[in-house]
Amino acid sequence: MSKPLKCSLCEEAATVHLAQVVHNKVTKVHLCEACAQKGGATDPAVFQLADALTSATQAAPTTTCPQCGFTDIDFRKRGRLGCPSCWEVFGDALGALLTKVQHEAEHVGRAPAGMLPTGQLRRRLDGARREMEQAVAAENFEVAARLRDEIAVLEQQLTPS
Repeated sequence: MSKPLKCSLCEEAATVHLAQVVHNKVTKVHLCEACAQKGGATDPAVFQLADALTSATQAAPTTTCPQCGFTDIDFRKRGRLGCPSCWEVFGDALGALLTKVQHEAEHVGRAPAGMLPTGQLRRRLDGARREMEQAVAAENFEVAARLRDEIAVLEQQLTPS
């Protein structure tokens, strides 16, 4: 059995282990519980999101949810919302944050390899329908026929088997 790793700061037994990859270089830090709490490193994903929110939000630091009393400062500290109505209260800041973190404000989910997530399929289906209507209006029937076939394939992919 290997001996436990020591805290990078105080030499106590490390219980929190962080790794960061920047420009293909891995940096690892091992912290005891006390040093992790003191440095705010107990949940690194939360603090990355909180940093992104700080730069992305334009809301005043005193925005408060009327349902639960949660403030934007609480969100920055915890990286979580207090209740479902917080989505409406902090919506603008969250939209900017989600766009910054995942490049889209709407979550499209995951899908098996080689398949698009359902959200992307639905968006493409809606776009193809609009394009087909425009092609028919412009009497470009070859393009409309191609889009009709694409729509049929997309609808089949969205229908559960």
